[in-house]
Amino acid sequence: MINIAFIRTAYLKPLELGLQKHYGIRLTELGIPAQLLKEPTSLIPFNDYLHWLEQIEELTGDPTYMIKLAADLSFENIGALGNWYVSCPDLALAFRRINYGISCLQGGASYHGEQSGKIVKWVYNNSYAHGNGASFDSLKVAILFTQVSRNYMGDDYVPIKVELYGPEITDPAIQQFFGCPITWQAAATKVWLNLSILEHGNQRPLPIIKPILVSNLQLDDLLNMPQPQDIAKVMFEIINYSRYYGYPTLDFAAEKVGLSRQQLQRQLQRQLQRQLHDYGWTFTGTTNYILCNVAIKYMLSGTSIPAIATLLGYSNVQSFNKAFKRNRGLTPAQYQHQLLERSLN
Repeated sequence: MINIAFIRTAYLKPLELGLQKHYGIRLTELGIPAQLLKEPTSLIPFNDYLHWLEQIEELTGDPTYMIKLAADLSFENIGALGNWYVSCPDLALAFRRINYGISCLQGGASYHGEQSGKIVKWVYNNSYAHGNGASFDSLKVAILFTQVSRNYMGDDYVPIKVELYGPEITDPAIQQFFGCPITWQAAATKVWLNLSILEHGNQRPLPIIKPILVSNLQLDDLLNMPQPQDIAKVMFEIINYSRYYGYPTLDFAAEKVGLSRQQLQRQLQRQLQRQLHDYGWTFTGTTNYILCNVAIKYMLSGTSIPAIATLLGYSNVQSFNKAFKRNRGLTPAQYQHQLLERSLN
């Protein structure tokens, strides 16, 4: 069964910033395509994200790298959307906004609060996290939660307790950062806070932040996070992700969803043919259908047709022209001309 989750490139931005600053390492050194990193709303399979976190440990030679990056792991460093999360007048509103708004950046995970007497636990639960990458992921989110709390309560605010999942990372710096008891291999990431700070506490001057201006295309991107069990949408995003590495192949897609080539073919033929084609399913046909949909986003931004062909993984512009005309009835140049002409009216 296909069941995977995604995370947006934007959520990697604080990590990328910290790695460059402290280790002189760029994420492209992990084999991540540069174009993928340039598009903040692009979706990444969560398993790949976990693998990159493990690769960073190997590349830095430092199993405690995440705590070294703590100063850079903030929602503000995510960009405009991250600034929106913490542009609230008090911590209680930021707490709520992050919990419901993070679904735009990450699927398959839960961000919520659990109250127990005079304690509120800020919880991050992710059933897709596993292995050593889970430890880094859990620690990263716990740092983000703590940084938000300190933004409102002051730099010396200390949580009551922190729970982290995954294998333990032993380093005094972790204890020093949180300043409270820490337990590992927990069921979920939890940062325990005094309930009173949500009810009364706020020592942060209210920042003046310009309203976020979001275009229709950007809104489409932010709202397109697929549910892990929605096979049609998941496969759309897997194929879209594949094209950053070249023209999508069945083997690449199968690897990303954790199935054999034959298993993926059987599942897709059974479940996607009515949703994507009336005349039957083929992987190549579905890929071209999806890529031609993605092409329109680039067309609206004024990207040239040869550049679009390259961005979509086609080996040459002629192949793209042929596939696009088969799907849309017009050549890419004709279709783009019509789009741009209509956008001016």
